[in-house]
Amino acid sequence: MSERPQRRRPTAPLRYRDLDAYCDSLERTGLVRVILKANRRRGYALSVEDAGDLRRVIDDHGRQLWFRTVDEALEELANVPYLHDAFLVDRSCW
Repeated sequence: MSERPQRRRPTAPLRYRDLDAYCDSLERTGLVRVILKANRRRGYALSVEDAGDLRRVIDDHGRQLWFRTVDEALEELANVPYLHDAFLVDRSCW
């Protein structure tokens, strides 16, 4: 029987407009991993993780940033520096 992975709680949210600077920061310890949390009704919520520092990505109004499709997220994040090649899609709410 396998153990269920522990859920990590996000630390401070990260505004989408600050994502480039966060990924390009000298304090970054490795490549930043993109996590897309799937939801049947809303699409894919964006979060990022750097060495255990999980951050929910929000818009300028403080709301969770959503993408309608994975392709839309890939297109939008294509030019962000230092992102890990593998994106994680969390389907636990699908």
